[in-house]
Amino acid sequence: MTSTTRAVLVRSRLALLVTTVAVLATSFATVRGVQVTAETVRDRTVQAVIEVAAAKSALIRADRAAVRSFSSGEVRLAGAGTEYATQTALASQSLTRVAELNESGESGSQLLRLVEGLLAAYRAAIAQADAHYRQGGGEVVGTADLWDASSQLLHSPDGVLDQLDELRSVQEQALARQLDTGWLHPATPALWAVPLALLLALLCVTQLYLGKRFQRLVNPQLAAATLLLLGLCASMMFTLVAAHRLETARERLTTVLAGWDRRMAFTDTDGQDKLIRLVTAHCRGDCGPTVGAAGPAPTSVPGTIPDEATTAAGTREVNERLQAAAASTDLPLVVPSVTLAIALLAGWGLHRRLDEYRFRP
Repeated sequence: MTSTTRAVLVRSRLALLVTTVAVLATSFATVRGVQVTAETVRDRTVQAVIEVAAAKSALIRADRAAVRSFSSGEVRLAGAGTEYATQTALASQSLTRVAELNESGESGSQLLRLVEGLLAAYRAAIAQADAHYRQGGGEVVGTADLWDASSQLLHSPDGVLDQLDELRSVQEQALARQLDTGWLHPATPALWAVPLALLLALLCVTQLYLGKRFQRLVNPQLAAATLLLLGLCASMMFTLVAAHRLETARERLTTVLAGWDRRMAFTDTDGQDKLIRLVTAHCRGDCGPTVGAAGPAPTSVPGTIPDEATTAAGTREVNERLQAAAASTDLPLVVPSVTLAIALLAGWGLHRRLDEYRFRP
């Protein structure tokens, strides 16, 4: 009887220690993995997606500003205009930020290089249109250069705007990978929940055994370890809350970008309509087929078009949700502290019972 009791106590202590180590390893790895992923999504991936959209928006506005400058005759005094210069500079800044934040690997880097090259060519073409338009009798040539810059370099199927759409797509794919795989995969909670449940079961079974064998209702140390473990279970819910917040942030980002896209389409429609009118006004017979092949600019954009303040507010809301998802910075320190305390309490709770059998046969 004595030998059997001591063997059960030794095995129980070993099982509790091994399971506690498993809880420490899986819980700490999950918490740290979720936190790092949340911080990466917050600080890099989502910001890269937003910056790509900002670059496209700035280029569309720059193109419309250039067309307005040519249409109004301001080009003779101020070139393509201050707004054109400002918006192209903003587009370049956004692309620089995307290069710093890029989470899509080599495919994103290649697209960035292509976009930057096309943007440089577009700016050079606008400068050439400006130079030709300023020359005496150069309105037709300057307008034709402006048409080529906008239609061929910016709006063609392989132009800057399409390449920016592709760049945003690969950044959004990187975001989807981060939120749907790895530490945020739907099956990840099982990694830490199973060891936690097993340790809780072992603590309860050991408590019942000690109560039955030694006629004592509660072992204080094991009871304290069980309470700490329940607290750890509650803390691990942070990983589920963080995953939910990241998902809601992605859904909100999708809504914000959809509205932003509609506003960009509206701005682009306005700019292209003005460009067609400008080219038509300067045509001398040979421009007609080119403009006719392009077709008339769309007259409307379906859906509600949010203003800039609404888009900015939506972007701030996305960032707030991302910040909340990555907010618990102390949890990676809590997990090892609590599991160490559980291991010490479990060992302490069995130590005195083992001492009673230390010298018995």
